[in-house]
Amino acid sequence: MKKKIKAWGLLVLAALLAFALSGCDIPMPGFADYDVSGYIQALLDSSYHNSHDSFIVVAQTTEEAARESHATTIENMVINFCNTYGVNPSEEQLSQLTEIFSQLLQHAKYTVREEQKVDTGYYIEVEVTPIVNFSDCSAQLEALRQQAQEEADALNTPSPSPEPEEDEDGDGGEDDWGEEERENDEEESPIATPKPVTTQVNPQELYMEKVVEFCRQQAAAIDYGVARTMSLDIRQTNEGELQLDLNQIENIDQTILQLTAG
Repeated sequence: MKKKIKAWGLLVLAALLAFALSGCDIPMPGFADYDVSGYIQALLDSSYHNSHDSFIVVAQTTEEAARESHATTIENMVINFCNTYGVNPSEEQLSQLTEIFSQLLQHAKYTVREEQKVDTGYYIEVEVTPIVNFSDCSAQLEALRQQAQEEADALNTPSPSPEPEEDEDGDGGEDDWGEEERENDEEESPIATPKPVTTQVNPQELYMEKVVEFCRQQAAAIDYGVARTMSLDIRQTNEGELQLDLNQIENIDQTILQLTAG
């Protein structure tokens, strides 16, 4: 089952953008223009680098709201990863992946260019250098799946029972104690040896453990791809409000952490 992307954080950011950059008439000659680039820089720093000070100021929001939006951004990236490669982590494993991706995204590389005033509002370019560790890694994950299945099969296969040992004299008959030994044997009740309880290893759980470890190793050795230039078109209403299409921010998210070969 595919997990759903949370949109709440992005909607909050849209509202903050409208709030932070509104309340003024359209800039007239002789008046200062909006610092749209500064806002986008603060937004991306908060979303990826978990650095919220500038965003709290320019968006006039709280640290709690900024942290929640950051957490939503990271969780959405984890869900995108899971949906792309068909992995189904437990809640604990999802939490582990979220922590790994949060640390990974602190190394995100991007440069926000100076905004350009256009007839419809503002135009901004953001140069993004994608993290490519998880780009087109289906073959690697499939190898982990097969490895997990083989290990689970080996662990779940019962070992053959050992053959009973014979007496040292080889005939299993009467020993040096003779009849007295047999009488003692008759008096003693045999003690049954309980069979050990074996727990079956779930190959899916073993596979997910390997996926989490794979992600942890990838996050410790980050690879970057070729830088790409993304564009943001921010429209300005007659009331002076600035509106950002959130699909453009989503495009940056998908480029920052590249999951498909590009």
